Amino acid sequence: MRAVRFLPWVIFYGLVVFLSLNRHSRSGLYNYHSEVWADKAGYMVYLPATFCYGFDAAKFPAGIDAKTGQGFSLNRTTHKVETKYSYGVALLQAPFWAVGQALAGDKNGFSSAVHRAIDVAAATYFAWGIWLLFAALRRQFSGPVVGLTLGLLILGTNLWYYAVIETGMSHVYSFFAFALLLWLLGRVRIPAWGTRAGLGGELAAVAATLALISVLRPLNLLLALPLLLWPARPAAGQWAAQLRGALHWRTLAAVALAVGLFWIPQLLYYKYARGGYFVYSYGHEGFPYWLAPRLAEVWFAPNNGSLLYNPVLLLLLPGLWWLARYSGWWSGLAALLWAGASYLYASWWAYALGCGYGGRGFVELYPVLAWPLAAVVAHALGRRRWVLGALCVLLVAYNLRVSLRFDRCFYGTHDWDWDAYQALVK
Repeated sequence: MRAVRFLPWVIFYGLVVFLSLNRHSRSGLYNYHSEVWADKAGYMVYLPATFCYGFDAAKFPAGIDAKTGQGFSLNRTTHKVETKYSYGVALLQAPFWAVGQALAGDKNGFSSAVHRAIDVAAATYFAWGIWLLFAALRRQFSGPVVGLTLGLLILGTNLWYYAVIETGMSHVYSFFAFALLLWLLGRVRIPAWGTRAGLGGELAAVAATLALISVLRPLNLLLALPLLLWPARPAAGQWAAQLRGALHWRTLAAVALAVGLFWIPQLLYYKYARGGYFVYSYGHEGFPYWLAPRLAEVWFAPNNGSLLYNPVLLLLLPGLWWLARYSGWWSGLAALLWAGASYLYASWWAYALGCGYGGRGFVELYPVLAWPLAAVVAHALGRRRWVLGALCVLLVAYNLRVSLRFDRCFYGTHDWDWDAYQALVK
């Protein structure tokens, strides 16, 4: 009988794998539709560099950096393999890449089998992240509420796009890591934080997950650390115990140690590629808009505006209000992280985040934002708000239509090119 309980998850996982493989079966290799291209190649290159070529650029296939969209570069003068991206995505892809490499006829590390292995990797971490988020939400909400919430999240946002189409990008892997963090925090007993009991496996797992988040996308550590304040249960006064435990020196030391250990390989790579252990690999790219953040563009511009392309997220506003009835601390943290992510991306030099669909930088925060969405669903079901339910169906239909027509980049002439947007959605 226990096996029957997992049958829906097995079917879900199989469906995602099928959709991803089917989607990419027609895309071919070495083009912007493929799994190893541009940023995606920059994340993955650590694997062939380590296991095929010993980080010697001269041994790579000629022109492979250009063929994969210049996500990394091969310096033929210094023999260095250069990428600005951290190794976290490659770390999670490693077992799948190894299987693909073993099955490949061409052992160059970039074969068709390796491309397909990345599809399976993204589907695996996506399904696992959904399962962890289901388990975390189920502690506070009913089964129907959680099921409908996850349906909204998967079909009503760009989450499915990065799980099925852009499988080599970092976002679905970071989504999994944030879902794992929330699931773990729900298992930590508050009295254990900051005590000797808190030095056990639960605290170590939380620290390791934070470290993983940091090597997947370093910026995300700023958004993940406040989740140490995420209370396991909405009990009165529990936030104070959570705060004391999160700021206890044992908690901070465990996190610092885990982050340090996970970053050792990255620092060694920087030493090899850049000549120093502590470098800023993104060069001139920075936060020039930090005094004048482009929030309107990040939220509403035709060029990747998060709320414009994912209007389901507009439900966050009433959702945060209704979530406060369960836990004001949950609601406050969710609002803080959403606002913090908005400010960080609105301050970034490329605030639209280049080629992507609908504010891709928010995908990893969906495990947190699922809580106010669940509060909306619970309110709608409890009050039989069929109008709200019908609205959710329309928002899902809109997202599916637009995302299936989207071709990786917004091709308008500027951020507010409504004519290009209208051509996309009509």
